Amino acid sequence: MPDLVLVNSPIHDYSRYPRYTSSYSTPVGLLYVATAARDAGFDVTVLDAEERQLTPAGTAALINAESPRAVGFNVFSINFSIVETITAMIEGPITVIAGGPHISTMRPSHFSARLRGVDIFVRDDGEDKIIQILKGAHPVTVPGVYFRDALGAVVDTGRARPLDLDDLPVPDRGFLTTEPYLRDGLRWMDISISRGCVFTCKFCAGSCKSNGTVYRRRSIPSIHRELRDLIPRHTLGGIQIVDDLPFNGHPDLEEFLDLIDHHHPGLQWEVNFPLQFLRSLSTAQITRMARSGIRRLSFGIESGTPALRRTMGKAAKDEDLFRLVATLSAAGISVKAYFIIGFPGETRAEIRSTLTLAKHLHATAPLFRPRLFMFKPMPGSALWTTLLAEGHPEDRLLDYTDFHVTPDYFKKHAWGTAVRYSEVAPRTIHAMIDAFYAEIGEPTG
Repeated sequence: MPDLVLVNSPIHDYSRYPRYTSSYSTPVGLLYVATAARDAGFDVTVLDAEERQLTPAGTAALINAESPRAVGFNVFSINFSIVETITAMIEGPITVIAGGPHISTMRPSHFSARLRGVDIFVRDDGEDKIIQILKGAHPVTVPGVYFRDALGAVVDTGRARPLDLDDLPVPDRGFLTTEPYLRDGLRWMDISISRGCVFTCKFCAGSCKSNGTVYRRRSIPSIHRELRDLIPRHTLGGIQIVDDLPFNGHPDLEEFLDLIDHHHPGLQWEVNFPLQFLRSLSTAQITRMARSGIRRLSFGIESGTPALRRTMGKAAKDEDLFRLVATLSAAGISVKAYFIIGFPGETRAEIRSTLTLAKHLHATAPLFRPRLFMFKPMPGSALWTTLLAEGHPEDRLLDYTDFHVTPDYFKKHAWGTAVRYSEVAPRTIHAMIDAFYAEIGEPTG
């Protein structure tokens, strides 16, 4: 009987849909918790229900069969109702723990009403809190959690001190079967070097200024220690940095490039940059990144309307975007850019402008890959707070729905909302996204 089973919760209810190949993301945060608990002397396993596309009943059955002392779930806003279903089916004397973005950003009364099968809720960093719980500490003595008292009420133990990321262990990839993964003939892994973001994109729940967290970044020696462990151990050829804001300023980026150039030449890498940071880079810096092995860079443009981009925290003129994409393409860097349609108050004409801009950028840059999403209000974002203040009921804001994207290359389940926030109805937005992918076709380069 293991001490702890950590569950990478399924993002969709796979009892209702065919098992499409989807954009799986390595649960790096869960690996940190698993490794820290194992290093503290506990027997830990990871159940990757999303990678296996398990149904809620199938997930619960596997947990019940293992009968661990405790089970922990990562909970996202889009799948909290799925976790609600799974946790209601957990049997026996198993302590049920939930953490993740949804737990860190929602009010406690929401948990008591919806996640009735959960005993302890972990806010923000989970590594040290899980260890204390497994050691038998009463939750009231563990800062940064919620727990149910004898009467079933949810008790808040207050906010915990943020962890120093350099104190965390190198996550053990042996908990998963998905890493390393192959890309272009090389072995890749996902890594995390920061938590949080200092920018203020209004739709994003990752902004520290709206969700109340603190931005932190690992030191260069800490990153070097992980790369020295992973590269020879797994014969890695590439890493994907999965954070919202891996570098908080040019000096951070330059330090990382020095690390790669001096100690890991030839290593390929992929990263996500906020548009605000990316626009501040010079052509010389972008060229140096290309020489240092960057192969793909992702960033959010969000809207085709400059005024709406400014409102959402993505100020940039169209000509600046074309110039930036041209510079990246000239350096040989593949670009994945994100767009959102259906923002609150967005007109049909503004949505068409977004589709037009995405198509034009795609047509002019062979290495440009647009990705289109439907707006969803996310707890912890500034827009969430605004919509609540405008009188939108919380349950309606959380009324997410998934839909099918059907063109072959992009075929997957995508998340949207059942609520109409723009001039265009949700079902029409679903059709627009489907038609967009059908029109741009599969990547050619």
